[in-house]
Amino acid sequence: MRKNLITRSKHFVLHQLAEGIFAAVAEDGGSAISNSGVIDLGEQILVFDTFLTPQAAIDLRQITIDILKRTPRLVINSHYHNDHIWGNQVFALDAQIVSSTRTRALIATAGAEEFRWYSLNSAQRLESLRAQYQNTKDEQQQKQLLLWIGYYEGLVEALPHLKVCLPSITFSNHLEIHGAKHTSELITFEGAHTENDTVLYLSKEGIVYMSDLLFVGCHPYLADGDPLQLLKALRELNRLDATYFIPGHGPVGRVDDLKLLIEYVEHCLDTAQLLVDKGNAYEDKITELKIAERYVHWQQPQFYKANIRFLCERMSSPNGGKQAH
Repeated sequence: MRKNLITRSKHFVLHQLAEGIFAAVAEDGGSAISNSGVIDLGEQILVFDTFLTPQAAIDLRQITIDILKRTPRLVINSHYHNDHIWGNQVFALDAQIVSSTRTRALIATAGAEEFRWYSLNSAQRLESLRAQYQNTKDEQQQKQLLLWIGYYEGLVEALPHLKVCLPSITFSNHLEIHGAKHTSELITFEGAHTENDTVLYLSKEGIVYMSDLLFVGCHPYLADGDPLQLLKALRELNRLDATYFIPGHGPVGRVDDLKLLIEYVEHCLDTAQLLVDKGNAYEDKITELKIAERYVHWQQPQFYKANIRFLCERMSSPNGGKQAH
């Protein structure tokens, strides 16, 4: 993707995927945290997800205007997590915000609780992370801490002025947005990463904006959804005729990255099931686990054991049962 680099801010790098189609990939240490997308439909500009903070969203809006000479008029929120929607306020005066009906409800409920928690705890969390960074010499740990320090620095700066903007247009399962240059297809998936997640598919161009249904070079966090539903969604998306798969976190992916995440989820399910079957689903056994070689260099390695812990608890519950996949 380096040859298609268009521009960068301290929060993200903007890559061109095709004429009028861009991926904004979050930079480590910035306060975008997640990825975004920009699509020139022809009559109007569409933005897919708006980052964690208004600071990053301001850069995206201005760069879009500089490149495409127009203001974005449509914003898609893929799901309710804060790192994908808290830049909404930057676009809200000029653009309609669109999401699934369920995602809007989650922004208004679980998202409101999330906002209250971060308002109360972000400053203290930032101080703690900075202390951890100063007290460790482990380069890998320092790298992970820098990502979270950027996360909380961005929030501490943003929260005094941050407003959670709800979508004004909602849809149920499927929505097509037609333009003179491109047509975007919005498709929802239930219970995969969160209760409801939306992807954006450009079928003619072979591009899918997957948000947090896909992580590239980064451990996903499975505990907010149902890993079996995630596998179902990933296998369905794997059947799409596409070249580029833009993840919620990590660099622009290809079909091999999608397949690798499928393998990762299957590996986590198998590992947890083996622990449960052998009666070893205890914290000391989970703590002893080593990350498989092909995933050991992925970012956010702490999510690996968190995922196994979640799956062991799920499988050990009365309704858990065997996890056929």
